[in-house]
Amino acid sequence: MIALYPGAFKPPHRGHFDVVKDLLGNTYNGKVYDIDNYLEAGEEVLKGAGEKIKDINQVVVFIGGKTRNGISPEDSEKIWNIYKKYLGNVEVILGEMNPMYASSKYAKDRPNEEFYAITGVRGNEDLVDLKRVTTYKNRDNVDGLAVTTNKSKEVRATNFRNAILSGNLDNIRDFFPKEISREDILNIVKMLKSSIIAEELNKKIEETITETFKNENNSGAPIAPRSIIKSKDRAYLVNVFDKLRDMDDKLIVSFNQDHIRIDVKEKDDLGNKFDYTPFFGSLLEYMVENKLNITPLPEVKLRRDIKEASDFFGRTAFYDPNINEIVIYVEGRHPKDVMRSFTHEMVHHIQNLEGRMTGVHTNNTNESERLLELEKEAYTKGNLIFRKWEDSVKNK
Repeated sequence: MIALYPGAFKPPHRGHFDVVKDLLGNTYNGKVYDIDNYLEAGEEVLKGAGEKIKDINQVVVFIGGKTRNGISPEDSEKIWNIYKKYLGNVEVILGEMNPMYASSKYAKDRPNEEFYAITGVRGNEDLVDLKRVTTYKNRDNVDGLAVTTNKSKEVRATNFRNAILSGNLDNIRDFFPKEISREDILNIVKMLKSSIIAEELNKKIEETITETFKNENNSGAPIAPRSIIKSKDRAYLVNVFDKLRDMDDKLIVSFNQDHIRIDVKEKDDLGNKFDYTPFFGSLLEYMVENKLNITPLPEVKLRRDIKEASDFFGRTAFYDPNINEIVIYVEGRHPKDVMRSFTHEMVHHIQNLEGRMTGVHTNNTNESERLLELEKEAYTKGNLIFRKWEDSVKNK
């Protein structure tokens, strides 16, 4: 028999490895089932009541075609190819967007072969997954096979990703099969780390640099909406806006509900369109590599605020420890200066994670020695981190 093992595998971890190992060694606890008895079969498997079934001599792994949490199908394929060295007769296939359909097509194209469609269950919450056997309802050569993965119950992809972000090899080791060499583990972690950090950062950034100005009052709440205009007038404005927007790249055209605003771009308007995301990701990766405690990552907001930019004493950035959020003002600033602000606030984030930002009730360093010490550390450490990161990037 051939086992079809479809899944997302973002990333493949010890639980997935153990399923394939047990299948090829015919040491698994499993039960053949169909849609009519999937619940009963799943419950029996969880209780340890398997049954004698045909031996499995090959496992075909189908990887879902979507990138999830920064981990691509190609990343998953590379990891499975490493696992194959320790497992034996395993074929790895990059599936379609839905790996279940890819495995069903695989069986359809091989009518003379017999297959088990594998679904792993760790607990009652996974029993609903057994309904996926309906994907093979027109495949007479495929039976559903429920297998228990109780010994890897706590090994979940989410926990695996968090362990990689932590940079603690002892924590990471628990998510890999004991058969895997240290060298292979380090190669996998190195491959995944940049992707996971970049994805986590993308999740945290609520507002990137936009094409239009956003005015906010001091509390951060949007200014009250303007007067309501007739739908036909609004449609006219939208039409004009679309034409103006494509007319001249030297203009900034903003649609503001009941009127259109046109500004001339400044020559040094670099910071307003700059894509900070890859640089944020690279800097965060550098921090993790240097064992700085930065997870969980903070929310990051980028704001274009003309009022703050025109005020000599206006804000450039701040960190709110109560909601774990960094806000950076980018209007009229050089991207390098913005990155320095980001590094400074990340030091405050580290201070908060270490429980050192309590007891400060003012923003005035002349009123609090504790605040002064925290700021000294953020300026000194932040600038050094930024400089060392910059040197490491330029000298690669």
